[in-house]
Amino acid sequence: MSRGVILVIDDEQGMRKYLQRLLIQEGYQVILSPQGEKALEELKKERVDLALVDLKMPKVDGIEFLERAKAILPELPIIIMTAYATLETAIEAMKKGAADYINKPFDMDEILLVINRALERKRLEEENILLHKELERKYTFQDIVSRNPQMHKIFDLVKKISPTNSTILIRGETGTGKELLARAIHNLSERRDKPFVPVDCASLTESLLESELFGHVKGAFTGAVSDKKGLLEVANGGTVFLDEIGHISLNIQAKLLRVLQDGTIKRVGDTTFRKVEVRIISATNEDLEGLVKEKKFREDLYYRLNVVPIVLPPLRERKEDIPLLVEYFINKYNSLEKKNLKGMSSDALKLLMNYSWPGNIRELENLIHRAVVVEKSEYIQVEDLPGELREVKTAEERDLSVRSLDFRKARRLAVEAFEKRFLTEALKRNKGNISKTAKEINLDRRNLQRKLKFYNIHPEKIK
Repeated sequence: MSRGVILVIDDEQGMRKYLQRLLIQEGYQVILSPQGEKALEELKKERVDLALVDLKMPKVDGIEFLERAKAILPELPIIIMTAYATLETAIEAMKKGAADYINKPFDMDEILLVINRALERKRLEEENILLHKELERKYTFQDIVSRNPQMHKIFDLVKKISPTNSTILIRGETGTGKELLARAIHNLSERRDKPFVPVDCASLTESLLESELFGHVKGAFTGAVSDKKGLLEVANGGTVFLDEIGHISLNIQAKLLRVLQDGTIKRVGDTTFRKVEVRIISATNEDLEGLVKEKKFREDLYYRLNVVPIVLPPLRERKEDIPLLVEYFINKYNSLEKKNLKGMSSDALKLLMNYSWPGNIRELENLIHRAVVVEKSEYIQVEDLPGELREVKTAEERDLSVRSLDFRKARRLAVEAFEKRFLTEALKRNKGNISKTAKEINLDRRNLQRKLKFYNIHPEKIK
């Protein structure tokens, strides 16, 4: 299977033939052209994934080809080859849209590194454009992102039950998005213009939770210097979301049951009942049925709360959503943090796909937020991920030998893994000094810098 189509434009036949042999050996299809004008015609007829063009050619030179080719195929990566490199030439080429440039003469590894990097960048940009379109089109439901069939069944159910007044019990592990789903139900209901009030039942003591939910009158307890409405009154006409409902005491359970039965509450220290009209959505990751059997949760309240049960799957069961969620959170935190990341490298995304996500979507969101804040390049790389995710990669690399890889791919992976380890260790010995490292390993400083950029190795972080 071809790895892509590369257009080679050079007026030297020897260079064209050399690149043709090299690229075919690496699995690419190759189109050769001795001049820029003819190559521009090829772009209009053939599918091309990348162009290698010589700077100095008769009639149409490399810079003119670059300008005219970009008018035909704006997204085409174009690499300028030159034996006459100056800083001004490089700056001009990059400003006009060149993906990279390389000085002649170059060795086989150097040109392949430049090509691989340009194609990888193109692939990532295409993936991100596709993901962005998917997010805009059909995979976002009230700020919940998913292409998972089970989640789409939940979305369909939510559309049906949102206009009703039924109580809903949302179940799922921590971080699966229970509150987000509760907000979606509220926003799709006729209560959308009234308050949505979330309450974390696990974070408050019994007395404080009772006062927060039902309110209190002046003098009800030490510190009660005035009457105070409870959250059930504050939310009147709207929705109260009771998170971690399994943590409430039997005393509060009895009072909550009265709210569900006849819509009345009594403030702490008061003698009169007050009418409230609220919808109750509750959530838990506890075994409520087990708590009912142990007499720690009222059976009658359980049935009142569980009129419409919804079970949210953990992220490890909807891994097809990870690329969409990554794109969604990068966009979100780019906006919040005034950054401009374009996406995540394919190697980094593979680690995310292989991870078990015990903290679910919340853990993924926190990871992306941190990466957006600290990342200085255009893409989140493997090195930007936490250690526990990188350990997944280590196990994967140890398993490479048992995989069915063709020879070229296996060789390339082995060479790249060796080069990255070799260069990292050499930099460590020289405390991140590029010049000393280049001298020690007998590699041209410019070539070393190219390899460091390709492997995303940051010398300034190695001391």
